[in-house]
Amino acid sequence: MFRLKNFYNMIGTVTVAAMLLFSINPAESHAKLQGWDLVDSGKHLDWDADTKYTSTVSSAVSIWEGYKPGIIRPDSATVVEDVYIFDYYEVSNTIAQTSSAGTMKFNDYKFQGYNSEERLHTAIHEFGHALGLDHTWGMYDVMQQGRLSINSLSNTDESSYDEAYSTY
Repeated sequence: MFRLKNFYNMIGTVTVAAMLLFSINPAESHAKLQGWDLVDSGKHLDWDADTKYTSTVSSAVSIWEGYKPGIIRPDSATVVEDVYIFDYYEVSNTIAQTSSAGTMKFNDYKFQGYNSEERLHTAIHEFGHALGLDHTWGMYDVMQQGRLSINSLSNTDESSYDEAYSTY
């Protein structure tokens, strides 16, 4: 009996130690920048679009602007856009893509099958790339890749944006 009790105590201690050593807090991941952004020298990201997902784009902008206002703005007659947003159709696994050349495009082949929360996540995520953020792996990060419904910025998303902003 004594040996069995000691065995269970030992297993319990090992299990707790392993959990402490090897657990990763899913709310935390490391900030990561991609090496480029579409923010202009005035620290603005001006956008224009020809997309049927304009309301989703506007909602995504509101999420980023809620954290750091005055950066992302719609294009105007006197300002040339930094990013142009449009739809395309391609039978592939690509959901959307933002390029250093100043384009953000949504693949209608995939996007039309998404619900509004998944579309919003994708648009927020793509604006993150335009702001200079790279993919992260935190469970609650907007910058996590995939068909997700994460529609609020995590601490990692915010700290990544803060780090990117310091480079503009």
